[in-house]
Amino acid sequence: MNADSISFLFTSFATKNRDNLDKLMKEIGLHGGQVFVLNSLWATDGQSQAELVKALNLTAPTVYNMCNRLAETGFVEVKKDPNDARIMRVFLTKNGRSIQSQVLGQWQKFEEQTFSNLTEPEKMMFNMLLRKILER
Repeated sequence: MNADSISFLFTSFATKNRDNLDKLMKEIGLHGGQVFVLNSLWATDGQSQAELVKALNLTAPTVYNMCNRLAETGFVEVKKDPNDARIMRVFLTKNGRSIQSQVLGQWQKFEEQTFSNLTEPEKMMFNMLLRKILER
C-alpha cells in the first residue's frame, strides 16, 4: 500500500473529514451522520425508514439505529404508517425543525475549515471530480 496513492490519500481525507464533522455536530448535540437523516427529513418530512435507506445509501440497520437515537434525543418521532403497519415513518419534531439553522451554520463552518486552503476554481474542480467518482 502506497501512502501517496489516491485511494490512501482519499481514505485519510475521508476519515479526518468525518472526525471534523463529528466534532462540529457534537457542539449542538448531534452525531455527524445524523445530520444526513435530518437533512433528508427537512426536504421531505414523514419518509419511511426504507425511503431514508435508499435516499442516504445506507443499510437498514444503520438508518434504524440513527432514527432511534434521534427519537431518544427528541429530534424525530418514529410512527407506524396508518395504512400499513409494517412501514415505519420518521417525522421531525419541533426540536428537529428548530435545529436546522444551527446545523446549517455548523455545516458552513465545516465547509470553510475543510476547504479554506483551496481557491474557488480548485473547489469547483474538486466538486466536479467527486461527483464524477460518485456517479460510478
